[in-house]
Amino acid sequence: VKAQRAGAIMELQQDISLQLNESKIGKVFKVLIDRREEQYFVGRTQYDSPEVDNEVLIEDSQELSLGQFYHVKITGAGEFDLYGTVEQP
Repeated sequence: VKAQRAGAIMELQQDISLQLNESKIGKVFKVLIDRREEQYFVGRTQYDSPEVDNEVLIEDSQELSLGQFYHVKITGAGEFDLYGTVEQP
């Protein structure tokens, strides 16, 4: 019963998270770059905690520095991830 309830809650949370993430598309956020993974730099907005909140995935078409902040325009959203591109100053 516990597992069924936990699964139902996670399904609800996925829908809520997706809706919130989709509302961020087109907006620009200050993003701290944490690491590089495969074809992405991975960061988080100034509002997100590591290992708890969303991550922002930025294609590595340009070289970014780990530990630095960049202004990132959100171009896409998943249930637990945001996708974006670095805005040029």
